[in-house]
Order: sequence, then structure tokens, then C-alpha cells
Amino acid sequence: MTSQGLRASPEGIKAAKTALTDKTLSQYKLAAALGITRQPVSKFFAGESVSRSCFVQICQQLGLSWQKVAGLPEDMVSEATNKVQPNGVDFDTLVRKIRQQRQDKIPDQCGTLQMLDIAQAISVLDIYTNVNVLEELTCQQWLEISDLMQDLNHESNFKQLAEDSHQRKLPGLEAVSRYSKLMVLGKPGSGKTTFLQYLAIACNKGDFQPQHIAIFVRLKEFAEDAKENNQFNLLKYISQEFLSCGVEEESTATILTEGKALILLDGLDEVPSDNAERVTREIRRFTQVYYKNQFVISSRIAAQQYRFQGFTEVEVADFNYEQVEAFVKKWFVAVAHKSREDGEATGNLFIHQLNLPENQQIRELATTPILLHLICLVFHGKAEFPSNLTKLYEQILNILLVRWDERKGVKRQTFPCHLTVHSKKKLLSQIAAITFEQGNYFFTQEKIQQLITNYIGTLLNLSIDSIQFQEVSEVALQLIEVQEGLLVERARGIYSFSHLALHEYFVAKNIVESQDQGCKSLVTHITEAHWHNIFLLTVSMLPNANEILGLMKRKIDLLVAKDNKIQDFLIWLRHKSISVSTSYKAAAVRAFYLVCVRRTPAEYLFAHVVRTASLTTEDEDSFYRQHHAFVHTPSYELEYALVGNIAFNSDLALDEFLTSTLTCAGELDFAVDLTLNDALVLDHAHALSIAFDEALNLVLEPEFKKDMQKLKKQLPPIESYPKQFRCWWQANGKVWGEKLRSLLIKHRNIGHDWQFNQQQIELLQQYYEANKLLVDCLNRAANVTPLARQEIEEALLLAIADIQN
Repeated sequence: MTSQGLRASPEGIKAAKTALTDKTLSQYKLAAALGITRQPVSKFFAGESVSRSCFVQICQQLGLSWQKVAGLPEDMVSEATNKVQPNGVDFDTLVRKIRQQRQDKIPDQCGTLQMLDIAQAISVLDIYTNVNVLEELTCQQWLEISDLMQDLNHESNFKQLAEDSHQRKLPGLEAVSRYSKLMVLGKPGSGKTTFLQYLAIACNKGDFQPQHIAIFVRLKEFAEDAKENNQFNLLKYISQEFLSCGVEEESTATILTEGKALILLDGLDEVPSDNAERVTREIRRFTQVYYKNQFVISSRIAAQQYRFQGFTEVEVADFNYEQVEAFVKKWFVAVAHKSREDGEATGNLFIHQLNLPENQQIRELATTPILLHLICLVFHGKAEFPSNLTKLYEQILNILLVRWDERKGVKRQTFPCHLTVHSKKKLLSQIAAITFEQGNYFFTQEKIQQLITNYIGTLLNLSIDSIQFQEVSEVALQLIEVQEGLLVERARGIYSFSHLALHEYFVAKNIVESQDQGCKSLVTHITEAHWHNIFLLTVSMLPNANEILGLMKRKIDLLVAKDNKIQDFLIWLRHKSISVSTSYKAAAVRAFYLVCVRRTPAEYLFAHVVRTASLTTEDEDSFYRQHHAFVHTPSYELEYALVGNIAFNSDLALDEFLTSTLTCAGELDFAVDLTLNDALVLDHAHALSIAFDEALNLVLEPEFKKDMQKLKKQLPPIESYPKQFRCWWQANGKVWGEKLRSLLIKHRNIGHDWQFNQQQIELLQQYYEANKLLVDCLNRAANVTPLARQEIEEALLLAIADIQN
């Protein structure tokens, strides 16, 4: 028979609302803390009938007497109590008593973490960051490789690649509250154990599901003890642990039978393989017998072949930006032992540098908690990230391949053919190189198993039939996924490396180990943007980078060697740079003027698009804004890579403003031709006027200054008569712009109309980016001789004829 519900009296509701405010809770947070839905909480505060058990739990969480909140007469209290407490057992009192007896046990079991390479134990509450979970496992999604590639095209890296695009996330605490039996799966180092420890602590303190008693079991330890005693019995194991806290076996049995426990079983994948079946069988039996309790089991995601009836499987999601920021700030207080103020300041510096474009690879790795911890350790030493990432990647591999399991004393199943750690790295390097060369970030299970088969067969010179090979490759793939997490299943039967940064690192590692042939092959990809990180990693790993840098330089020169117009432009570039009086390297000055010219050819490309495309007025306006942002964004990356920040002397500053003025005139032409609104035309007219005035202030040569002043006077007033200005420019603007160009050519030898076609503009862009990559590699190379560096720098951005001379 269903027990009768209770409803709060008006006075009880008032007291409950006051208690809710005092505890800084909302109705939603109250429901989550109790592990119930929001509906009964809403009914409670609305004065509607709520089940007795929920009513009592809500009142206890608020620190109120449920009898008083219900407004029960004194003679009805004992009767109501008896209805809630059958057989004369006061379960609420029993729960409070046992929690009190075990008050110190849970903090001893779960209160601290022994973090990698940190001598002191760290409080879980000081470092724990709220986790999110995915309600659908990524490996169970029915997606094609094309679907995943489309997601990758919309992302800058692998960060939350599949999960963000196809699933919504659920806060971890909400998932535990929603599902009475939960299987929490995740990659190595994703924070599963820390999450379960936090659940135990929060429950023990009464902050989460206060009606339950937290029971935390490390399944590896359970398996070891059970094997020693030959008693794979969770009830006895838990009872003995409770006995050590003074809790009698009868009370333990009562709590479990009545479903008053939050049972947390951690690390199913860590159970030794020879005990796995018996442990799994015991968990299945125990969860079925004591089904009323709340259960949470954790395991690595690739080991989810252990399935339990009635359990909902969720996957721990990678950290998002907010979680990374929260973890970092806690880390520099709790782990680095800084004051809260200093720790948060260091955390803010970390986040600022993490978001810089050059730290994209580190940013991607930071979404995994264990790797974020390692990155914080590296940053802690110098308050900056390393420019050479190869050492960081090697540390990450050592953690995932060896140290993570060693630290926890976990012995995994041995690899087929007893592959060593070195052999596994070689295998992963070959998989990475072959797939990356083919442009495949994702690959089918059949493809990767074939690559594993080929490697093992070649390595051991084995003659095994195809069936045996297939069995070996299946086991090897599963172990790589389970034990290291370096390969992950992104959808059913589709794999990728866990991080794009590690995929790239393995590619570079394979090139370095392939020596000359690998470097020659790499140089063929010099104009492909997605290979740039491979170049940077490779030169930082080579014992001598002279040869590959020379190969890159020759390849870059050949890009434009057959284009006579571009060769003429490069000859002009050298002559112009020689005419400027400056202390900067000649290559840096050439790079500066190349940027100036790059901004002007962009006008031709834009004009070509406008003439050939059928754009709506809205499209034209949008395209125009994007183009304007591109043209007016200074880009001196190559010069910066060569000499650092350039402090412009008068010549460089003057030519910069003159080029900007010419560009603004071209922009104004487009604005008028596209019949954009008066406000946009006026904006560009102002930009033209400002650039012109700045340039005029720097002109020292009298004749040039006089000609410029005369040209400026031809412009009609802008502010007072915007429509008249527009009409004037429409009739005279192009002629005025050509006069400006003639002055720049005559007096400064800049502003030439090179009349590059679209193909040449794109080729010049490739040429610029390739030279930028070369200089970055030159600065990143671990070992390059001074003579090789000098020869490359002196020949940068020169025409073939000038190089040969």
C-alpha cells in the first residue's frame, strides 16, 4: 500500500523559503543535492502533496523539522513517524548514526589525490572541477568519416570534436541524481576517479544526497584482497570495512537492504585480467540483490564490454574553456601553494597565454585533466609555455604509455608479441605518418588493423596466416585504446588519434627516424597549411637541421621561379629595400615592403570577385566588410619573426602611411561602385583623410610635400557635404587615385600597379606564408649552424637572378 503524502503548512513554506535563502540554494540546486527531480520540490513549495520520503528529505536538507513544516499535531507525530519507519527502525536516525561513525573514513579514503610528480597529497575539494558527461557514448554514434571531417572543418582542432557537434552535455552531479545506476566511462586521465571521490565526500558531508551513506570501493584493491582470501563477496568486503568504523553487520545489512547507500565502485578496468570475470560476476550479483541503492561504477571507455543490467552509460566529456580556467586557477593555489590572490593572477596569465594563436596545440591538449595538470607543471617553472613542444609531447607519451598505470600499481594485459614501449611508439608513428600523408584524420577499424598487422609482421618477420594476424591486430588495437588512450573510437568503427597535436607529433617523429628520405618527402608539402606544425616539430627534433632548411629554401624559390612578373617584383623589392636607410636586416625590410604590396593586390582580387560573382546587395555588403577588415589589418609576421618588433624609422613609417592612403582610395572606389550606404562611404572617406594627413606630416622632401598638399586640396569637404563628396568621388575618384599613385612612384618608388592576376596573387600569398614558415623553422630549429642561418637569411625574398649572383 502506498504511503500517504504530506503537504507543507503556510508557516512551514515560509520557514522553508527562509532556509533556502540562508543556504544560498535554488529549488533546482536543492533537487540536485537530494538526487531527485525538481517536480516534488516545486510541489513542496507550492503547498501541494508530496510523498513522505521526499518531504522528509527536503526538510532535512533545509535543516527543518519535517513534522513542524507539515504542521502535524503532537499526537500525530509518533503515528506519522511509525508510518515512515516500518518495523520500528528509524532509518533517518540510523543513516545519521552510521555517517557519524564513518565520518573520518571517507575523508581518509577519498579526501586527497596523489597527483603526478607532486610530493604532497592534494585535497580533492581544493582541486576538483565540476565535470560534464555525454549521455550518448561517442563510440556508439552512427557517423561516417565525412560527418566527422565536416565537424573538423568547423573546429580549429580535435577539441571536443565529435561530442560538441552531435550531443548535449549534462552536469555530472545531475547525471548521478537522474540515474540510480550509472556507469561513468572515460579516457585515461579524464577525471573519473576524482569525480567519484568528490561524490563520496559531498555525500558524507550531507551536501549531496544526504539521505544516503557513501561507500567507496577501489575495485583493484577489492580484487586483490578477494583473491588472497578467495572470497569475491562485496557484502563481506563492505561489512568488514564498516566494522572497522564500529558499525555492526546487522546495521550494514539494513542500510543496504533498504537502499540507503551511494555505492561508488571505482576503476573496473584496473582489475587484473585473471580476476576480471569473477569481479564482474560479483558486481552483477550485488547490484541485483541490493537494487534499491544508488550505484556509480567507473571504467575506461574502451573497456565497456562489461555491461550491467539497468545501468545507464555516460562518458566524461573533455574540459571546456570554463572548466580549464577553473582548474588552472585552483591548481596554482592548491598545487603550487600560492596565495589565492597570487594563484589566480598566475592562472589568469596562464589562460591569457593559452589563448594565443601560437599555443593552439597546447590548448587542445589542455582539455584532458591529466594533461592539463602536466601543462600547469611545465608553466609553473618559468611562467610561460615552452617554445619547443617536443619535450612536452614526450612527457605526455611517457605518462600515457607507462607512468600513469605505474603510479596506481595497475598491471595491464601484455601486448601481442610482447611489443615494447619503443615498438609501440614506432607503430603509432607509422600509423600517424601513413594516415596524415593520405589526408586522413579519421580511419576505419579495418584500415588501422591492417596497418598494425603490417607493422608487426615486418617487425618480427613473422609468417602468420591472415586469421591469426587479424586476431593479433584486434587485440593490439583494443589495448592501445584501453591502456594508453592514444587512439580513440570517434564513432562506430571509426578511429582517430586522441589529439591532433599527438597525431602531428608522431608524424614528425616518423620523419626524423626516416632521416633524409623523410625530410625530402616533407618539403613537398611546404605550401599546405595543415603540414606547418609538422615542419616546426621536425626541425626541433632533428640533430642537425641544416639540410631540411636548405631544401625548404630551394623549394620556396622554385614556387615563383617561372613567373616573370613576380620575379620583376622581387627585383624591385630588393632595390627598394636597399634605398631605405635602416639598421634592420635587409630581409626584414624586404618583408616589410612585401606586406605593403600584399595589401594592394588584395584590391584586385576583391574587384575580380565583385565583377564575376552575382552577389545580392546584402552579400556585397557582407563581403565588402570582410575584405575591408583583411586589407586594413597590418600583417608583419615575417618581419617580426626575423627581428622582433620593428620600431619604424621615418622612411618605413612614411611608406606605411602612403601605402595605407593608396589602399583607402581603392577601398573608397569599391564603396562607391557598390553603391553602399552613405555611412560606409563616409567611414572610408575619413580613413583616407586620416592616412593622408599622417603621411603628409612625415614628408620632408619639399617638392613631394608641395605635390601632396596640392592633391589634398582637390578633395571636397567630407563632413558638411557627404552626398556631394560621394558624387565628386564617383566622377573624379579614380583619376585622383591615379595621381596619388604617380606621386608615390615618382618620389618613393612605391605604389606600382603590378596588375597581378588572381593566380599570381594566390601564388604570392603562398610564397609569403612559406617564407614565414621557413623563418619560424629557422628560429625553432634545435641545431643549425651559424653559417647556414646566415646564408638563408641573406637570400630570403630575392629573385632567382639575385640569388645566383
